[in-house]
Amino acid sequence: MKRTWIAAAIVLLVAGCGQSGPPSTNTSSKKFATLADKVAFLQKFVRFKRNYRQLDFAIQYSNNSGGLVPGPSEWDVRIVAVVPPGELTAWTSGLTPATSPATGWLADVPTPIDHSAVTQWFQKGGVVVGVDKRNSVVVYRNLGM
Repeated sequence: MKRTWIAAAIVLLVAGCGQSGPPSTNTSSKKFATLADKVAFLQKFVRFKRNYRQLDFAIQYSNNSGGLVPGPSEWDVRIVAVVPPGELTAWTSGLTPATSPATGWLADVPTPIDHSAVTQWFQKGGVVVGVDKRNSVVVYRNLGM
């Protein structure tokens, strides 16, 4: 009977140490041939669903949930996109207007999308969003550690 309890405890412990969430990655959109492929990959790392006309990203995600003592995951999701004009407000909902946030991270996103006219900025916690309303361009960063 005692061996059964020990075996059950080991099974539960091992099962609890499994990885939850997506696997660790350091991936950019240049790896994908189609917009649909880019969207499908991105959806693994964001909690929102959006529509895109063009999409580029750089994602660094470290899943620290495995092992005997799971730790928090860390991520840096950077997006440059052209979206349908009617969906721009979905990107900034719940965020606070910001002035001149750091934008050096944009250089790490391989993209031909011109984001030089992004002038409106919003922020909340580790999320920063910039918008170019005229061209329906959105830049997004979610930095979580």
